[in-house]
Amino acid sequence: MDTAVACRVLDLIRGIGSGLLSFLYCAPHTFHQGGDIADIIRYAGPLLTHVHIADSLDHRASSGLRYILNPPGSPARVHQHLDIGQGEVDWKAFFGTLADVAFDGIATVCVFAWEERARESSRYNLDPITQYVATHGRSIN
Repeated sequence: MDTAVACRVLDLIRGIGSGLLSFLYCAPHTFHQGGDIADIIRYAGPLLTHVHIADSLDHRASSGLRYILNPPGSPARVHQHLDIGQGEVDWKAFFGTLADVAFDGIATVCVFAWEERARESSRYNLDPITQYVATHGRSIN
């Protein structure tokens, strides 16, 4: 999905016009949505009610050959939800744009790369989230 597709999805939600529909921005899916965090968040506006927080690598890098799968032609997909700092999501743009649009919805950490250390991962992610939020003029209650 690219930025244009995400915007068409948002246009569809607006067209339906139901208070029961809103938009969730999933940060680890950033690169599947074209990579422009700020554009999508701004375009979503008040429809944005929930964000997922986890890092991911940009699968489009290295001429689209970031991952080598064997055997060749494997239908497997690489899908990551990593701790903040282990990928390439632009967290300054993410948290800065959320502050710019006065986001006041639900934020959920959705790391699933580290099942064996889920608690440690959750504790680890709280620190950079708190720092980014404080940097952009908000606080976590």
